[in-house]
Amino acid sequence: MPIPFKAGDMVWTNFPFESSPDRPGPTRHAAVVIGAFEQRSAPKSIAAPIPRQGMLVGVYTSSQVRKFGDALPVGVIQVSPDRAASSGNAKPFFIDARIRAFIPFTGAYFPDIDKPEHGLIGSLDKGLWKKVIEEFQKVNERHREQIVSVGPLRP
Repeated sequence: MPIPFKAGDMVWTNFPFESSPDRPGPTRHAAVVIGAFEQRSAPKSIAAPIPRQGMLVGVYTSSQVRKFGDALPVGVIQVSPDRAASSGNAKPFFIDARIRAFIPFTGAYFPDIDKPEHGLIGSLDKGLWKKVIEEFQKVNERHREQIVSVGPLRP
């Protein structure tokens, strides 16, 4: 099956924990898709071998909005209740562009893969997506020591 997600989508995953980075997490967890790559069309810049099912790169989200207080670290974006609702979420949340999953597009990592929407929650609006990419790049360029990569396909 082709990967039904695109950059900027929010999807249900079994996002791996840092303590067990090569295994699916034990519960469904929302992630923002940074990129979805199929084996036959993946760019040469992808370092990991792409499995035949494809690979998704996603960043962490959480509804624990008070975790950071008012001072958000670089790479973290607070999403308001109104903006959350417009992207298919029932509650406000934050996006942490420092925590990145490199995972195969399989049922182990995508618990709703066989459902009609395949676990799609919604898509970020263009302004929020732009902010995610800006924070992702800022972490890459100036704060690489804060990047946490999980998943069996991580670089």
